[in-house]
This record gives sequence, structure tokens and C-alpha cells, in this order.
Amino acid sequence: MKLSVKMPVLFSIVLVLGMLILSSIAIRSSVQGANAFTQARFHNMSTSIRRDLEQDFAMMEITLQELTENTTFMAALNQMVRDDSADQKMALAAGKSAVNQMNQSPLVDAFYRVTFYTRDGVFLTTFVDSQDRESTLTTNTDEAREKIASLSWMDDADEERGAILLAPHEDILSVLYPVQVYGVAQQIQYHGKVIGYLEIANRYEDLSRILDYVDNPEVCVEAIFDDGERLYESQEAAWIWPDTLSQDDYAIVETAEGGLSRSVYHSHLSSLGLHLYISQDSAINERNNAGLRTTIYRQASLIMLPALILIVLMSLGLTRSINRLSRKVKRIPADSMLRLNEAETGGLLATVTNPRDREAYELEQSFNQLMRRLQESATNEMSLREGTLQAQLSALQTQINPHFIYNTLNIISAKSMESGNFDVIEICDQFAQMLRYSTDTRSKTATMAEEIDNVRNYLMLAKARYEDNLEFTIDVPENLGRITVPKLTIQPLVENAMTHGFDGRNVLRKLRIIGRISGKTLTLEIRDNGTGFSDEMLMSLRARIREIDEGKVGIESSGGHIGLINTCLRLHYYSQGAMRIAIRNEDGAVITIIMPCGETESPA
Repeated sequence: MKLSVKMPVLFSIVLVLGMLILSSIAIRSSVQGANAFTQARFHNMSTSIRRDLEQDFAMMEITLQELTENTTFMAALNQMVRDDSADQKMALAAGKSAVNQMNQSPLVDAFYRVTFYTRDGVFLTTFVDSQDRESTLTTNTDEAREKIASLSWMDDADEERGAILLAPHEDILSVLYPVQVYGVAQQIQYHGKVIGYLEIANRYEDLSRILDYVDNPEVCVEAIFDDGERLYESQEAAWIWPDTLSQDDYAIVETAEGGLSRSVYHSHLSSLGLHLYISQDSAINERNNAGLRTTIYRQASLIMLPALILIVLMSLGLTRSINRLSRKVKRIPADSMLRLNEAETGGLLATVTNPRDREAYELEQSFNQLMRRLQESATNEMSLREGTLQAQLSALQTQINPHFIYNTLNIISAKSMESGNFDVIEICDQFAQMLRYSTDTRSKTATMAEEIDNVRNYLMLAKARYEDNLEFTIDVPENLGRITVPKLTIQPLVENAMTHGFDGRNVLRKLRIIGRISGKTLTLEIRDNGTGFSDEMLMSLRARIREIDEGKVGIESSGGHIGLINTCLRLHYYSQGAMRIAIRNEDGAVITIIMPCGETESPA
């Protein structure tokens, strides 16, 4: 079966099967989706309510802490309670001072009432307004003692010795206008002695604004203390929840009222000792599920027909580009693309796919890039081989049989030994070491230390020739044994300096080789006191070196300073661009080689 037929048939079968599977699991998916959505809603509600409720009670506890840590306020309360004089002047003054301290606190203004009680009927409180002052219970009266005695939370405060939460209750101080309040309270001690109780209260309406954070009137919010006392319920019907509900979990619970079921999200505020329940009738979820199932069936039908048509059209278009690309690949020569010129290569690699078929088009572009890189890599490899060969030819200058040269050097050394000419013996020995180093085919690389030794032998031979007209200095670190380079890297550069730097003039030749390690980089300079590079030659060499660094040029067999270009090319390919050469004029020619070394110190 052709690909143009196989693809639309296969994709159509997959599409139909997918629609059938989707339809078969629609009921389960809709239920899970509705439950997940409801759970996410309830979780967000719970998170917001928990945050606001914890912040509200935390502010109350912070206010308690601020007042109890206020030494002036506490001392005033103690003086007011301990004054047993007949005129009670000190108690009245102390009470006024305590009230002033409460009114000066910016935190106290955020609450409906802050009150200090004693079991003897004495209390101090903040007033909302003048009407509140007129309708508030009078302190230190029988009525005050009776109402304060009815506060059951005082016994709990004595046992807790810390801040306790107060469920909604009637404000005993408001005698004319009934007000429901909630808040926190704490037993107050001064120097280890109980002097009374401090209550921070807010109106019940403030609690309703915090807890009635729902997006639907059918959602019920309930807050119940650990001991079963209710803090808040948004609906009159109070549901009885089982103790087996997990914390921060969503569940379906069968209620005792008429066999109804409710979706409930339960969370526990451990810092407040409070259970939070958010619930709604499960029938709401069922209605949502039915609507979701209908929507899924309708959308599946609307999607399937145009999708089948689109699959057929796209399959035909995609296979058209693939067929063109297949024919193009078959035309590529199987032996080598190096035999093709630029025009022939461009014709074979011309784009045949449609850019709108993105995958096939990108595949063709990647294939074209791969073929071009393959052609460039083959060309570079040939250039590298040619460069290596010319570097060896430049070093040896001839194809003389090494064994013949060794035998000849032995004859010369023997004759010189007989005549006592030890200079000739040393020259023969140095030349033999250079020859042995350059003709050793066991390795194409050498350490930088071996390269420097070979250069030293070459300069000693040159010294024998030029005698007092040659001065050379080699100042490099000793720890160069870890740095490897292509063999015969430094000697051709030194030979270039000796050959081209002085134009055959009989002058004092000075040559310096300086190496320094900085961080993890070795910088090696070869300096001479010759005429340097001409401006034209300097520009030409720099251009060729820059092209080599960019991977745009191979070995060149014409022009001057072939050893310099060969060395630059060999270092570039050997190190993949990590080793670089730079040239300049500075009282002669200066050639700088920069390469990584992995060392951190430079011994003298």
C-alpha cells in the first residue's frame, strides 16, 4: 500500500477510535472533572477563609501581647485593682491611665471593644462612640458583678494561662443594644499574681464577612471548634459531619436528613483548634455532569468530520514533499561529492520541498547542511594532510635517507675525534638529535618541552655557523611536559625568523624565545631584531591567519612564510581552534602563540 493511501487510512482509524474511547469514558471523565473543579473551588475558598481567619485572630493575639507587654498599662491595672482605700482616688487615676494606654495603641482601634475584667465587677473598656458610652454597663456595680460572673470563659482562661478563642456570644457591656461578638481572651498576671482578664472582641458581622466567602448561595460554610462548639454557620441547617473526614480532603457524605448527600471539603486550622467545612448539595454536581456529557458528545461530532478531511489533505501534501526529497537523495553521487564543482553541488542541493510542509522542509535543510559540512570536512582533512606533509618537507628540506645521514655523521665524528676537533663532534651530535626527532614516525605529536629542546639544538647549529653574529635566549617555564603540540611546531617559526628576518645581511642576529604561564594559558613569543614584516606582508599574513581561525582556508603552497602559515593551520586543526597565532612588528618581528596549558603557576 502506498504511503499516500496508508497515512490517511491509518490516521482516520486512530481518530475514530479516539472519539469512541472518549465517548465511552465521558461519564467517568465528567464526574471526575466536576469533582476536581468543585474541590478546587472549595480548596480556594478554604484557603482564603483560613488566611483571613488566622490573620484576624492573630491580630487579636498580637494586640493582647502588646498590651500585656506595656509596663505602664500593666502597672496601671495593678494599681487600680490593688487600691483598697476608701476614696479610690488612686484606682480612678490608674484606670484613666490604663484606658489612655489602650486608646493610644493603633492596634486597639481595629477592634470593636477591648475590655479588662475582674471577678469583683470592675472593668475598663474602649468605647466605639458616645452612644456606646451611654449604653455601656457601669463598672463596680452589682449588675456588673452579676454579668461578669456569667462569663464562663474565665474558668477556661484560668486553666489555659494563655490566649483562648471565644465563640460568638452577647456583649455583656452593651445593656441597651444587643450586640453579638467574638474574639480572644487571656488571664492577666502582674508579677505572678492574677489581677484580671483581658478580652479583644469584634462584632459577629466581621466574622460573617470573613467566613461567608462563597461564590454560590447554595454553598454552606461551617466553623466548629475541636470541642464541638460552633463558631459560625452560613445556613440555618447545621450538618453533622463524621469524625472520619480526612484533613484538606474532598468527599461525598450521606447526611441523616432525608438520605441526601453533600459534597464537602474539610480542613483543620490547628493553630486555632478549629474545623472548617465547606459543602453543597451533590445534586448540583450531577446536573453539571449531565451538561458536560452533552457538550463532549456534541464537540466530538463537530471535530470528527472536518478532522477526517484535514487528515486526508495533509497526508497527501506531506507525502508529496517526502517523495520529492526521496528522489533528490537518490541523485546524490554515492562515491564522493568532492568531484562536483560548486554549480553542480548547488543544483543537487536545491530545495525541492514545500516550506509549508514544515517537518519535511526542515529535514531537507538539515540534509543540505549535512552534505555541505561533509564536503567541507573532506576538504579540510585533505588540507590538513597536505599541511602536515609540507611542514615535514619544510623541516627536512630533502628526502635524504636517514640511515645514510647517520652513517655520514658517524664518519665525520670519527674523523673529527682523530683530529681533536670537538666542535665538529658537537655539531654532528646536535644535527643527529634534530634528525632523529624529525624522522621519528612513532608519534605525530610532542610535548612543548621536547619542541624547545629541538629548537635549542637548531639554534646551536646556527650558532656554529654565525658564531659571534648570533645571540639567542630561551626563557620558558620548566613545567611544559603536559602541553602537547604537533611535532615540528616551533622550529619552522624560528627558521623563518633566521631566514626572512635579516634578508641575508651580515649583522648581529638576536633571537629570543620567551614563555609565560598565566592562569591556564601559555603565551610563547619568538622575537628577532631583524627588519620585521613589511606592511603588505603583515596584512596578508594576518588575513590568512584570520581565515584559518574562522575555518575558511586550507594550506597555501605559494608566497612567503610558508612555515608560519603551515604551523598556524596545523595548530588550528589539532586544537580545534583553542591554539592561536598572532604576529606584529616590535623592534623586529614578533610571533606569539597562545595555547591552553592547565597549569596555575610558572616556575622560573
